Amino acid sequence: MTENDLEKLYARARSPEEHRTAAAQLATLAEGEHSLDVDVSPAALLVSAGEHLSAAGDQEAAVEMFRRAASSRGHVPPDVRCYLHHGLLEVGDLDAAHQVAEELRREGPVDGDVYLFIGEDYELADDLREAHRWFTRGVFRSVKRIEDGDDDAAENAVGLMMARSRVRRSLGLPLDEYDELVITSPDT
Repeated sequence: MTENDLEKLYARARSPEEHRTAAAQLATLAEGEHSLDVDVSPAALLVSAGEHLSAAGDQEAAVEMFRRAASSRGHVPPDVRCYLHHGLLEVGDLDAAHQVAEELRREGPVDGDVYLFIGEDYELADDLREAHRWFTRGVFRSVKRIEDGDDDAAENAVGLMMARSRVRRSLGLPLDEYDELVITSPDT
């Protein structure tokens, strides 16, 4: 099984029951001995299973899959805990979601997508102050990487600045230098 196969499986599942069936198959595959024969990690299989359960409307079971994924072998971009954080917010377990976010924050992820993912989760949960904090951390981290010569960080910086500016407008905050960059950018 490949990432492409996971996407096709998700696209083919049309009903809650089909999503549950796919989730069960993926969970079984992740736990089985033959999981070593697939191109995706057990963690990726479990995240996909969790996404299927979420689509089926079973958020609690999705969170359980994301918990299993977080303790399984393999990397799931941007970080497997981002999916757990999202699921925890979906079920209203704000304390657990904040614990996951705090763990990520302490580690200082290099990947700007972690900041974008967590910030957008908080934005969707209508916690705009926390979303602003995450987007701001991500902007600062990405700008630092650009200053250190990492040209790949520029794309992250733009996305984070746009999201941050959107939240700042919603919060009624005045424009700052990063907002000005987004406003004057020919790409926006």
